[in-house]
Amino acid sequence: MTILVTGAGGHVGRAVLDALVAAGQDVRASSRDATKLDVPDGVAKVSADLEDASTLEPALDGVSAVFLYVRPQGIEGFVKVAEAAGVRHVVLLSSGATLEPQAAQSRIARLHRVVEEALIAAPFAETLLNPGSFATNTLGWRADIAEGVVRTPYPDSRVGSIHERDIGEVAAKILADGSHAGQALQLTGPEPISFREQAAVLADVLGRPLRVEELSPEQAAERMAALGWPPEVPPEVLRAVERTTREPSAVTDVVREVTGHAPRTFRQWAEEHRADFA
Repeated sequence: MTILVTGAGGHVGRAVLDALVAAGQDVRASSRDATKLDVPDGVAKVSADLEDASTLEPALDGVSAVFLYVRPQGIEGFVKVAEAAGVRHVVLLSSGATLEPQAAQSRIARLHRVVEEALIAAPFAETLLNPGSFATNTLGWRADIAEGVVRTPYPDSRVGSIHERDIGEVAAKILADGSHAGQALQLTGPEPISFREQAAVLADVLGRPLRVEELSPEQAAERMAALGWPPEVPPEVLRAVERTTREPSAVTDVVREVTGHAPRTFRQWAEEHRADFA
């Protein structure tokens, strides 16, 4: 049984890859340019563009299960090629936005929901992973941290920040045993933690003081636009973040239920990623 991991160069994709290798699974890693992938010994690499179905046949040949990133523009082609290849199970990295009450008004949720619905309608099994806030989001603070500051809107927003290794291990377990078919799993860290608290943890782990500077929504939107975010997305994201200053993000025990261990804390993530902030 060969398992294909798409987006294997990303934080979550690599975590899935590592967990599958540790479990002794036969794994194939893919990205648009596989020559740039750094993978464990013995892992095959293949170039595949999820938005171009003509590149998918070699990647899916002999594959029984797939870890998939969201690419709405290519999902119909993916489903067709995956069905022809005999794929039996797809585990999708979706978004917690699709589970929110305001999902119908959310562009982010709609883009993810297009892929979810295509997989639900497909002839093979699907499992949807719906994480909320990623601990890796704080890597976006690196330039500010180098100046001794964390700049963020709504520093007291409380989110269920999740370690990418927990997502990876959940996905790997499901890919390996074919469980949780037809389910949408809301993945979170162990507790709601504010951005201010995350900054304090990073200061402690890095051994240097970090002051928190609150950005206005307008300043935050400008920063996001400078990073290439579509103009309609920052206001939507910021509204969701503001809401968690009043209603902390829900947390679940799904990581423990699937993997058998508690989700990792933000401190564990920070300690593992200390070098990323050097």
